[in-house]
Amino acid sequence: MESPLSNPYSSPVANLFGSATSSAAEAVSPSTIAQLAGTKPWVRFMSVIFWLVGLFLVLGSCLYALLAVSGTFNNPEFTSNPAISGNPMLSKNPAILTGLLIGTSVYLGVFAFLTIYPALKLWKYANCIARLMASRSIADLDAALTEQRRYWKFHGIMTLIGICMVLIGIIAFFALIFTAIGSGMKFPR
Repeated sequence: MESPLSNPYSSPVANLFGSATSSAAEAVSPSTIAQLAGTKPWVRFMSVIFWLVGLFLVLGSCLYALLAVSGTFNNPEFTSNPAISGNPMLSKNPAILTGLLIGTSVYLGVFAFLTIYPALKLWKYANCIARLMASRSIADLDAALTEQRRYWKFHGIMTLIGICMVLIGIIAFFALIFTAIGSGMKFPR
């Protein structure tokens, strides 16, 4: 059967959705748009939550970096503090605490990126849904699904990395146990 668009002698087809850029055959069904429109507020909400968490992580990272470079931990008043002077590792070498703060700053910065990237993808996804609701075009549906795919791909990759890290941790744990047993270390009973 021929498509009405390929037959020049067929009766005209009206575009019921009012979009001047796509024909009726290229319009997204109202039920599909309704389903995506129902998810849009929740997508936007989760994006805002991710943005807020990412912002707090960036602020925390900056705070730790500022503390590390401020030189506060080399101050004699700090090293003579009873809580610090009671810890031989910190009282004899305040650079260790500075290193810990720099490491924490980098750690928080990495987690800020890992939070902000999905926030950006969800924000773009919600924007694409809004454009789709207005235009009802296949191109906007494709754009929305592309942003959603990128969001889930990111989480899939992070899950695979997490599984690999757990497996490496388990292998390292048993390797340390067998190394300790092989070296003749006695375990408490």
